[in-house]
Amino acid sequence: MTMNKLNWKEISPTDSEKGCVITLHGRGTSGEDLMPLANDIDLPNLRWIFPDAPFPFPDLLGGLMWYGSRTGNSNGILSSRKLLFDLLDHLIDEEGVPPEDIALLGFSQGAVMALDVALRYSKRVGALIAMSGFLATPEKLNKEKSLESLSVPILLAHGVEDEVVSVDGSREALKTLMDEGYTVALQEYDMGHQIVPEEIVHIREHLQSHLGLP
Repeated sequence: MTMNKLNWKEISPTDSEKGCVITLHGRGTSGEDLMPLANDIDLPNLRWIFPDAPFPFPDLLGGLMWYGSRTGNSNGILSSRKLLFDLLDHLIDEEGVPPEDIALLGFSQGAVMALDVALRYSKRVGALIAMSGFLATPEKLNKEKSLESLSVPILLAHGVEDEVVSVDGSREALKTLMDEGYTVALQEYDMGHQIVPEEIVHIREHLQSHLGLP
């Protein structure tokens, strides 16, 4: 499907729909890259949405990115934020999906965007999961966060051997989020910049618990 400049693919639930997961890919890939997660997590009541980032990644043909700066402090992140706000508005206002039934999940650069969007969106989403990411502009969070986001349950997940995005990014995010009053947990794994089965278990549990899934 397409909306404005944001394209996405979907995986429909195999049982009655009770939740929707917006899944954001990393730098240099596309939404399709994370589609196997739906099968791995294996929750039949979930609808999965896999948006493609709006900007081409210059170093890889066909690769995409949410923003260009490695730190996340760029105009690109503002443009991507607006597009993802529009996607949330579309789901809630036009399709009638309750915001509390929506989870944002991201990996790497997608995790940065998931955090950025969920903490600033005007409605409270049901759950937030950030894998191998960091807070792009922690110094701005105090002024920019939405009050509605303060009750969003947050799971951070990161590999201690990650050489692409240091685990310090999630550790620093944990401290900042706790200082701002969020309910947040950090799970660390003996892995690099990847997703492992133990992490899948924790993601499944987080979604089941906070989206009210069987």
